Amino acid sequence: MSLLTSSIDLDTITPPAISNSQFPSHQVENLANLFLKAGDTVSPILVRKISPIAFEVLEGHFEYYAAIKAQEIDEQFTAIRAYVVPPDLESTILEQYQFLRSHSAPTPIPNPPPVNYETPLDLANIEEAIANRLEQKLTAAIVKTIEERISASLQTIVGQVTKQLDAHLTDFRQSLSLVPIHTVLGTNNQPTNLVPEPLPEKISKSKTTPKSKTTPKTNKPKTETSKTTSKAKNIDNTDPKVLQVLDDLNNLNFAELQNKLAKSAKTNIKFARPIDELRLQQPNQKFLSIQDVIINVQGLAEKTMQKIVDAW
Repeated sequence: MSLLTSSIDLDTITPPAISNSQFPSHQVENLANLFLKAGDTVSPILVRKISPIAFEVLEGHFEYYAAIKAQEIDEQFTAIRAYVVPPDLESTILEQYQFLRSHSAPTPIPNPPPVNYETPLDLANIEEAIANRLEQKLTAAIVKTIEERISASLQTIVGQVTKQLDAHLTDFRQSLSLVPIHTVLGTNNQPTNLVPEPLPEKISKSKTTPKSKTTPKTNKPKTETSKTTSKAKNIDNTDPKVLQVLDDLNNLNFAELQNKLAKSAKTNIKFARPIDELRLQQPNQKFLSIQDVIINVQGLAEKTMQKIVDAW
């Protein structure tokens, strides 16, 4: 029958009866550093299996304490190489081991008292202690893994939110660049030296026409309304594009409305403010047709509206 070495977890080995104070501390530390450099032990210790998850050191106490010291220095060092001695060969293997190691391994300062292997062991307490140590290590590993994953998730979320905010800010700056200065300042802060907007061609002509050639004053509003209505009828309200323009005029926000109006001509941005004010005055009804927009928005002629529809 041949003996095979096994890598035994240090947490499953019960503390030996021989104290670590029996060995020179500097030698224990030196051997621990050698274990760490090599990543393993080259000389197996002898252990006896006392339960399915617990072992007891028979020989190699010096190496055991050096491995414990190595684990204190680096928590990644968790196991030691050992022979698990069968009960029927225990006395023979111990005799061989002691004979070979008698001149090479450090011996305790006082001779250790003989170990009475017939003394019954409290296996329940030993297994409970080992289970507690394993549970503590497992809990620490789980906590560390959770913290790392939470940190990585937070970094990803922060990066996504930052990108979205940057995109919104860029869109907002572009919208502001299209808003006229007098709109941002408000009507009260509008400079007095600005050139007034030209009146519609129809109204300006009526003012320059001699008074004797104009129609009676009482009939003028009706005549202008009827002309505007008749001209507005040239735009087909059943045209899908006209319907889309009407829907956008009713529902786009102020900045989007300005962008759309600017496609036909930058001067058409001026109609955004009166259109928005009319929408706010009648939020439930809004504009029923393109003719409704032309009639209610001052200065907006049918020809201009046709250009807006074409460029929409």
